[in-house]
Amino acid sequence: MSGESINEILSVWAKRHGLCVSNSYRNQFFYVDMIDDAGGKYEISVVEDAQPGFHKVRASSNRRRSCGFKGVGPLDLEAMLERAYLEVIKWMAQAGGSKISAA
Repeated sequence: MSGESINEILSVWAKRHGLCVSNSYRNQFFYVDMIDDAGGKYEISVVEDAQPGFHKVRASSNRRRSCGFKGVGPLDLEAMLERAYLEVIKWMAQAGGSKISAA
């Protein structure tokens, strides 16, 4: 899957959640930055996997939390983005936040 395809999938997914693709690096690394109303900062990133055609999705926060998901193919990318987003929402709630928005 090309970087343009990843960017397109990620852009559509992010827009659905009121977010946007924050940046990309060499069309291989993409990320979405988020903040919550309790001062938390979060990132969901997509990077090419060592196995051609697969990508890794990772969620992380400024509160030293992170989780990664194994390499996924193009058909599973959106589902993994949702899993990462739900993890961020869980972290936000645990920190006392109630709303997430684009950074």
